[in-house]
Amino acid sequence: MALFTDGPLSDGADLQRYENDILNVTSVEGIDLGGKLRLAQEQLSQEVIRFLLRRRTYANWPLEVERARDVNDVVVTQPMRQWHVHTTLALIYRDAYDNQLNDRYQGKWREYEKLAKASETTCFQIGIGLVADPVPKAPPPTIATITGPGSGATYYVAVTWVNASGQEGAPSDFSELSTSDGQELVVAVSGAPLNVTGWNVYVGVSPGTGTLQNQSPLVTTANWTMTSELSAGAPLPQGQRPSWFVVDHRAIQRG
Repeated sequence: MALFTDGPLSDGADLQRYENDILNVTSVEGIDLGGKLRLAQEQLSQEVIRFLLRRRTYANWPLEVERARDVNDVVVTQPMRQWHVHTTLALIYRDAYDNQLNDRYQGKWREYEKLAKASETTCFQIGIGLVADPVPKAPPPTIATITGPGSGATYYVAVTWVNASGQEGAPSDFSELSTSDGQELVVAVSGAPLNVTGWNVYVGVSPGTGTLQNQSPLVTTANWTMTSELSAGAPLPQGQRPSWFVVDHRAIQRG
């Protein structure tokens, strides 16, 4: 699972699952879709922080201290994504109504406001997932080639950060590179967070199909060089799972 701060909680495709014509609406009405997605996420962030601050403590840590992290330790769950989608749609239709004073847009605006409120309630009832040692999404790696016995191909490379407990963050976006015969792929990372002790590399020959190539996490100052055929290792991970959930006035430990 991704962390709240890893990037957008949802995108245009997620909105289209609720409203097929939403991209056309934003285009015709001159509404900045990316801006609304960000604004909705900011609103969710404020409500999540308020929710957590209303809970006195969890895992014996004072929330007033923990919130110095903002929402860096919050895990994105499916109920939270749904809340984000509904909030974004409400913001879009509100602006569309303000532009045209169209009753249809007003109806959609009111409908998604109600759905967003219901989704918020559901999200808090199920709980806000938190991690003790958050590992952020890694930036795309730097990839290059060196002379070697490899065969030419196009490779897609993603990396993950790993903390001291072996927990992986969400995978980076893919970097792409085509090699020629007589070249080997070299992957490098930079900018590791202070709590990151290593990194993993995932390589595939098409987007989204990368598999783990290293046997154990690499130190953050080391490069990875492809010296043989791609390994059929573990598939791309989804990111950290919550260590616990804050629900009402309780912290529910995972089994």
